[in-house]
Amino acid sequence: MAKQEKTAAELYREERKARIAKAAKKNAKKSHKVVLNKGSKIAIAVVLVIALVAGVGVFALNNSGVLERGKTAFYVGDIEVKAPEYGYYYNSIFSNFFNYSYQYDTYYGAGMGKMYTGYDYATSPDVQAYDGEVEGVENPMYTDYFEQSAKDSIKYVKASVLYAQENGITLDEEDLASVDETIEELKSTAKENNYSVPAYLRAFYGKGMTVDLLRQICEEQTLATKVQTVKTEEFAAAYTDEEIEKIYNDDLTAYGVVSLRLYEVVADTVEVPAEEEGGEATEEVTKETMAAAKTKAESFASKVKDSDSFKATAAEFEKLAENDSWEELKTDDSKTLLEDYSYASVQSESSDEDFIEWAFDKNTAAGETYIVENEDTGYSVYMMVAPVHKVADEWTYDVRHILIKFPEEEESADDAEENDAAEEEKEEVEVELLDASKYDVTVDIDVDLENTGDKALYKEAQTILEDYLAGDKTEDAFAELAKTHSADGNAAEGGIYEDVTMGYMVSEFEDWAMAEGREYGDVGIVETQYGYHIMYFIGTDVTTWSDVIRNDKGAHDYEDFSAEIEDGDNVKIDGIVEDAIIGTEEFIVKLAKQQIRSIQQSASATY
Repeated sequence: MAKQEKTAAELYREERKARIAKAAKKNAKKSHKVVLNKGSKIAIAVVLVIALVAGVGVFALNNSGVLERGKTAFYVGDIEVKAPEYGYYYNSIFSNFFNYSYQYDTYYGAGMGKMYTGYDYATSPDVQAYDGEVEGVENPMYTDYFEQSAKDSIKYVKASVLYAQENGITLDEEDLASVDETIEELKSTAKENNYSVPAYLRAFYGKGMTVDLLRQICEEQTLATKVQTVKTEEFAAAYTDEEIEKIYNDDLTAYGVVSLRLYEVVADTVEVPAEEEGGEATEEVTKETMAAAKTKAESFASKVKDSDSFKATAAEFEKLAENDSWEELKTDDSKTLLEDYSYASVQSESSDEDFIEWAFDKNTAAGETYIVENEDTGYSVYMMVAPVHKVADEWTYDVRHILIKFPEEEESADDAEENDAAEEEKEEVEVELLDASKYDVTVDIDVDLENTGDKALYKEAQTILEDYLAGDKTEDAFAELAKTHSADGNAAEGGIYEDVTMGYMVSEFEDWAMAEGREYGDVGIVETQYGYHIMYFIGTDVTTWSDVIRNDKGAHDYEDFSAEIEDGDNVKIDGIVEDAIIGTEEFIVKLAKQQIRSIQQSASATY
């Protein structure tokens, strides 16, 4: 189970990420906020648009007739692209922008969707200016951008499919099963909304869309994704260890990281009289208080030589400032430590170019300090902890588990007597730890039966484990038990947790999964604050500093490869039928307006 209460370190990391995101947005050189690069084209297009906005519902435009099945939209080389296929891509891209804009507004406040995505979900795309360039269009609207992006996505997919056909890259059973799952998800969603599948497809894509065409689109997108995976891995693997080392050393700012400590010296404010009679006085930082802050920052820097002295000095200064949390600074690294910061992360901390250069200078030594002036607020004192170095290995693990959950702690007065009786009965339960020596697989149980929270529930967990051990002892068999018995939210997926990063799960869970010598198929029981976890170990993975560079270079090489295959004469867009293009735009604009009205009506009903 994931932790319910976040640690100070987690909160601090979230704060840092927010600062990084803010800085990245501020420094973005591209005029549009959501970029459709080669990778994100697939990410956007491959996901079936099942519901545009949760709770908004499905809008029946069954009689619009704008995407008749046989109508041609254009050609990609010799490949005819029908209007419904073009409409699918256009709608997918529109939905991506609409959804993100709506969600940002919902969760973070009015106007945040426009700020972060560039798109205002509450404004129809045909009258909403696009803050970027669209080839051949002066003063483009978002409908123009969606048109361009849909064409680019289709061209990308078709070029990838042609390459796959020429080079023997095909879909395997797992790929086809994924497509089947997508189609089944569509059918399930249609049923939940009281629609037949054909009617549901017409509601979003017009009369021409069918399940067969949708399957074809999904298979082509999946194949394009497979080409991307195969080629990216191929490019990455081509780099030798010597080349990777040279790439790292040639540009430390690209792949190096640094660890710093930071203490903020905030300048005092003084009361400044109102400029006009009757006005209110204000609290402002002055030249004098900034000078005093600088003296304080210099005094701080003179006292520190290493991490211990930095933390002690920070605690001393906070104590003098009568900050109640001063003692935490001595022991809590998260309060002052910026660990393994990339070049972009350091840029998010400060725009001082000299400081950034100092931070990534290979001659900067541990213990050295640097003071940065923060305009009108004070000064930042940085100390180098670990000069520019390679990023640490990142371990992840895969497990399945079945959660036998402890009862909620809260109880009503009416239930108190019943629960007391249950407690007495619970104490009478007799159970012994499973004898692991009887089995040909590793059974590792981390439960203290003398002090366990609930022997009856433990007995239930052990019985389930025994049922598993009495059977085929396969991962699939364990997954089926998880679907039946687990109280966790991932029970329907067979209790699986994949690519779990260190620190994400509670310590008992993680310690079991990462125990030395752990092997595929190991099982056991772990007790945590949430209950008993029946565990099944799948495996671990590690990303090293060289993997980071290889993957990055592989992705960049794939970008060049993709541009090359898209530039071929066999995938040039030609024979555009304007009626089909305009019809798609009208369809989506009508859909968008109905979405907007529905949201507005829902908001009015709420208030």
